Amino acid sequence: MLEDYFQELKHDLRGALSKRNHPFKYGYLTTVDEQLQPRARTVVIREISESMELIIFTDSRTTKVHQLSQNPKASLLFYNSKSLRQIRVDGLLEPITDEMEIKRLFQKVSSKSIKDYTTQLPPGSPIKNPDHVEYVERSENHFLPLRFVSNSIELLQLKRPNHLRALYQRTNEDWKGQWLVP
Repeated sequence: MLEDYFQELKHDLRGALSKRNHPFKYGYLTTVDEQLQPRARTVVIREISESMELIIFTDSRTTKVHQLSQNPKASLLFYNSKSLRQIRVDGLLEPITDEMEIKRLFQKVSSKSIKDYTTQLPPGSPIKNPDHVEYVERSENHFLPLRFVSNSIELLQLKRPNHLRALYQRTNEDWKGQWLVP
């Protein structure tokens, strides 16, 4: 039963990529800043491998990129309010540096989303008016794909008569599960 839940969890996460409004398409990424303060933000999950590596896109000038250079540990949280399923994934977040891989992933960016990576000022910079954001050419973009390498996944399934909670930890290329008290 433990292995069945893990396979279902993987299927749910990977299936979210092909469904526009699936709640697992968006996750809450948490990193830690220089003052050891947790910083959470919503991210779009772009790819999920069979080994549970997740790909997200960002602007290379964001605070999360700076935070990851200091501490690559991160956490992703997903919640489906219809199925009452929560999934927390812990691991390391690293920039993708392979030029061919970056090019492949950049081709997935839609024309309407390219603005997310071409602002003249870094994200979070103060401005006087949101209608006056300036952009650079597409070729001068600040696109940076990040790879989230999962090392543990915790599932919480709310249900009656008993909630279910399980922890799956990566051991080399395999995952080992353990039931937990909910």
